[in-house]
Amino acid sequence: MPYTVSAILRVKKRYLKEFNKRIRQHARNSVTKEPGCISFEVGVADSDPQKFLLYEVYIDEGAFKTHTEMPFMIKHLKETAVMMDGDLELLSFWSRVISPTK
Repeated sequence: MPYTVSAILRVKKRYLKEFNKRIRQHARNSVTKEPGCISFEVGVADSDPQKFLLYEVYIDEGAFKTHTEMPFMIKHLKETAVMMDGDLELLSFWSRVISPTK
């Protein structure tokens, strides 16, 4: 059953350009290097360009655990830590029950 993670974070204004570059690469790495990562979407709040939403979907909880242990993930967290304006806010971990599509 798919496992979804959503989180919000804020980036210091002076790091926005660099963070955008790094989060794009991190999302790309997640979906191309991890068979268990179905989707990794990044959004920016319309009202606050420093506020980001991460929406990640994995094949199961184990795939998410694998994601947290990937070398590129560990490197990303280390390199972007100074860019954060506060702590990451985990909104939820949840398992999909139904997903209607057209």
